[in-house]
Amino acid sequence: VGGDEKCVPVITGYFGRVPPPGLLDQIGRGYTDLCAALISVGLRARELQIWKEVDGIFTADPRKVPTARLLSSVTPSEAAELTFYGSEVIHPFTMDQVIRAGIPVRIKNVMNPRNAGTVILPERDESGELGGKKRPGVFRNRSVSNLIGEAKGPKRPTAVTIKPNITVLNVHSKKRTRAHGFLMSIFSTLDRHGLSVDLISSSEVHVSMALHSEYALLSGSGPDELSIESESLQNAVNDLTQTGLGCDVDLVPSMAIISLVGRQLRSMVGISGRFFSTLGENGINIEMISQGASEINISCVIEEREANRALNVVHTNLFTFLE
Repeated sequence: VGGDEKCVPVITGYFGRVPPPGLLDQIGRGYTDLCAALISVGLRARELQIWKEVDGIFTADPRKVPTARLLSSVTPSEAAELTFYGSEVIHPFTMDQVIRAGIPVRIKNVMNPRNAGTVILPERDESGELGGKKRPGVFRNRSVSNLIGEAKGPKRPTAVTIKPNITVLNVHSKKRTRAHGFLMSIFSTLDRHGLSVDLISSSEVHVSMALHSEYALLSGSGPDELSIESESLQNAVNDLTQTGLGCDVDLVPSMAIISLVGRQLRSMVGISGRFFSTLGENGINIEMISQGASEINISCVIEEREANRALNVVHTNLFTFLE
């Protein structure tokens, strides 16, 4: 760059061919976005623009939900949840770099450059600084007055998204073990075999976990014909059932995670009930339920064949009303 204002650097977003284990394995697709983020931080840019083939972030996937609306802005926490649970508009590492530096990220469409797109605005910390980290605390005030006061005017979720290719792993302990020891054994087993968990729902002797993989973990057309294709999953199941853990294990294939995301969810009393009721009233069965500690995400697991219908009924019922 050299400080020449008349110079417009054109920098490739490709890091070059790196043999595995390398950047592609560690970062995955989207490392061109990460390259742009690192340059933006280094140059202390006013804004990072990511040009895609979509107008920005929508309330739902517009290819599946015709009534989906473009969002003018979202918070970093909302964008992170949407990215993790199926909306692949921006790489999470990209956002992490620039948000910590207080740089807004704008997503624009190469085919529609006049559209303003969606901007991800850094949140302010308790001191009012952009991109700051929240001060850790032991207690949080959850009074009704605070909940109501967090959001003024009409309230609705920010977006709904689907994450397909989910297999549910149910583990039931046959021994009278303490809950923390039971859970520790399960998670250490999964970690040892390189299996990551997207959602968890647990009790003292039972835990359900949603596992995501781009490759089929199971094969077969019926319950009696299913076989485990993944060596890692097979080894994990063997450890859980045949070692000292002595657990009962069953697998549920062809599932999907549907997630309701929004910073206003915490102040929308009864939104969880409305979300689950909407699915139930439309004949969509829920396999497991999970809500994040951040309180901006409510997720559940449904059959993958119902994913598109679930997206549409949730969007119709939860994104078109005002409080």
